Amino acid sequence: MRNFLYKYAAFMEGSYGFDVLGGALIVLSLILNIISRFFFRLFWVRLTLQLVSLGLVALFVFRFLSTKPYKRSRENEFFKPAIDAVVNFFKFNYKRLRDGRTHRYYKCPKCKAQLRVKNIKGKHTIRCPKCGTHFEKTIR
Repeated sequence: MRNFLYKYAAFMEGSYGFDVLGGALIVLSLILNIISRFFFRLFWVRLTLQLVSLGLVALFVFRFLSTKPYKRSRENEFFKPAIDAVVNFFKFNYKRLRDGRTHRYYKCPKCKAQLRVKNIKGKHTIRCPKCGTHFEKTIR
């Protein structure tokens, strides 16, 4: 077993390895593969989705074994804002669903920041912690 690990370490030396973009490629490939299972009667749609999925896996393997870390890290840095936006969107909407009975969410009219306010009936003066703007909202 030890001999295998030494050979694997020697093989992987100098390669780029796993990153956020690689993980997203694998997840997208898995999702496309699962979706293709629903089109079991439409052969061409299923084949196309599976070929795209296979292409994404091939791209992942190419990036994983690449010996040009500068290029791969630039690709990853270009991709990170997009994946962060998607992750933040789902995190925020999860929080909104979780806190739906106890809190309300409002946007600051000036900086458009999302503000969480306790769900207490009446008129409230809300202060944005980001820009300091005060605005009023009525909760019914």
